Amino acid sequence: MFKIKSSFFDTLFFIAVIAALIMSVSLTSRKDLIYISPIVILILIFKYLSITKKKADPKFLLALLAFFILNIISFYDYNEYFNAISLLTSGYLILFTLILKKYLIKSKLKSFLSLSVILGVFLVGYVIYAVVDLLIDQIPNYNIIFMFICALCLFIYAITFAMIYISDNYATGTILLASGVATIFNLGLSPINEYFLYNEIFTFLILFCHYLSLYLFMTFILKTKVVKDNDISSKYF
Repeated sequence: MFKIKSSFFDTLFFIAVIAALIMSVSLTSRKDLIYISPIVILILIFKYLSITKKKADPKFLLALLAFFILNIISFYDYNEYFNAISLLTSGYLILFTLILKKYLIKSKLKSFLSLSVILGVFLVGYVIYAVVDLLIDQIPNYNIIFMFICALCLFIYAITFAMIYISDNYATGTILLASGVATIFNLGLSPINEYFLYNEIFTFLILFCHYLSLYLFMTFILKTKVVKDNDISSKYF
């Protein structure tokens, strides 16, 4: 029964995603995406609930709700609801980080202070800084604080999923990494598409990464079992 339900919702999800992506490059008005994009999120909500039932994580359900609202107001009027979009984005990034907290291995945190990790953190930080610096002259002063909050939440989330991936304790770590990279790409390209260079192809890529990041994140938390410190082989110390 589990497999039937899972495959059924997966089929609905992929059909809805394909429809949304086709509409993103064929419609004359992006507002029409309001009629299909939120449906993609609803399908994921039903899939998650059908699998977890009473064990559903309230934090992830709240994150899905934030995604659902984002998929409405961002297509309705991105500029008008910029502050709300920033806060909702910050909210689901914080919730994602809290969800991932239990996957961090405390005994291995000290091993992250390597040159490759430091360079990776610097690179992610620079990408976020570059986007913020690009937008700072385009956004009204009263909106800048919301942009900085969102950028900070993204940076913290990026460090969190990167540490889990580098720890190499989970076979599904690559899934989480792909989700995180898609999130960074989505959030970095979205404001550029809105304020500098609107393009249907950009909208297509943003939507693709938007859906992919959420689907892969959900796949990670559904398939990955938490590893405790005392279950780790001595080779990790």
